[in-house]
Amino acid sequence: MSKILVVIGSGKNGNTGHLAQSFIKGAITSGHDVQKVILDNIQGCIGCQSCQRNGHRCVIHDSMEDIYPLFKEADTIVLASPLYFWSISGRLKSFIDRLYAISINDEYPPKNTILLMTSGSNGFYAFEQAISFYRFYTKALGWLDKGMVLAYGCKKELKHHFINEQYLKEAYDLGKSL
Repeated sequence: MSKILVVIGSGKNGNTGHLAQSFIKGAITSGHDVQKVILDNIQGCIGCQSCQRNGHRCVIHDSMEDIYPLFKEADTIVLASPLYFWSISGRLKSFIDRLYAISINDEYPPKNTILLMTSGSNGFYAFEQAISFYRFYTKALGWLDKGMVLAYGCKKELKHHFINEQYLKEAYDLGKSL
């Protein structure tokens, strides 16, 4: 059994949340301990470097303070985001930037990682920039990619969300396979 932290960089009830929930169900079915965090109150890193001088504590006081301990305990980090301007959401990018506070000599704790993304676009090509960024920073942080589910063609119409069942099954199966 491993500890999994699912970090959702969007609202609570959207397509990305549904995709993440399917992953979570699969992971729980396999006996994993899963924690879910929705990034709804997180600021971006201000680049002050104070964290590197004061015991790896960030000077920004927001919900990231509650996330750091969950991150440290997790074996696997699942990053879930809608596609915003051909990349991950600003919330998720802020989360990644704020991990600098726990780095030691620009090194990070080893983690397995998974990417879950949704997009209204019908073309797979829309994810190219986000995938490139994901691969770059997982390599830079020394993390091991365990897979991704890229759900395109998602819709949202007046409080109604649509994500193809195929992607929900892929996410469930990925969670279950860990």
